[in-house]
Amino acid sequence: MQDSAAKSILVVDDEEIIREFLLEVLGEDYQVSTACDGDEAIEKIKSTKYDLIITDLKMPRVSGEEVVKFAREQDPNYQVVVISGYSTLFSVSDSAKGGACAFLSKPFSISDLMNTVAECIAQ
Repeated sequence: MQDSAAKSILVVDDEEIIREFLLEVLGEDYQVSTACDGDEAIEKIKSTKYDLIITDLKMPRVSGEEVVKFAREQDPNYQVVVISGYSTLFSVSDSAKGGACAFLSKPFSISDLMNTVAECIAQ
């Protein structure tokens, strides 16, 4: 990949297995940090600028929508990919309105993930 080793991604999901999977898959090409919920993600976003955020939509306490909103308030150009096992047309359209650059429904393929990440980082 072209210079993607320097690109950083924050993965936010309350399911450890998803965080570990994304860390393993994306970690070969990107610098990946993880957060176990939206609260931890917001704290990390306050102190670190990421090239991309991948966040689950439905999480306890602080939702993915709130993570997207907070990130976009910090920098309107923030690239965010929303992932969810609860995808409906409503949640996809709300994510887009909230500033997400893409939406992936769980389960998604590794190739869909990698293509989506590359496209969003290139924007």
